[in-house]
Amino acid sequence: MSYGLSIFDRAGNQTLSMDDFTIQKLASLNISASYIKQQAGTRTDYILMDVPGYDPATCFVMITPTLYAGYSQPGTPDGWGYCPTYKDLGGTQIAIFTYVNYKDPNGSGYTSRWTQHPVQCIVEVIKVK
Repeated sequence: MSYGLSIFDRAGNQTLSMDDFTIQKLASLNISASYIKQQAGTRTDYILMDVPGYDPATCFVMITPTLYAGYSQPGTPDGWGYCPTYKDLGGTQIAIFTYVNYKDPNGSGYTSRWTQHPVQCIVEVIKVK
């Protein structure tokens, strides 16, 4: 689906058209919310989105929650969760991460850990022409 504008001046001349600026949704993916999962170790898995026509020079990835907390969030981890993140893998591939790796101090160094707690959201890949 493409979206754009057609603008005409008072004389009826077209000054802006769909050829000048168009956005097109190339793909969308729904991410379900999940309860908090935590474990020792490091994760490297991801959800792969292979999107024909995706090019980071002409496209962007937008991750939007579909549900919001009904309270002011504290800016630190709480029970609500968070939006996933993404990474451009090159070509037409995008990695979607629903977890975060972190280091937890243990007195003599650090222990690698991960936590997963995504909110319900939609991932959209948009092309701008």
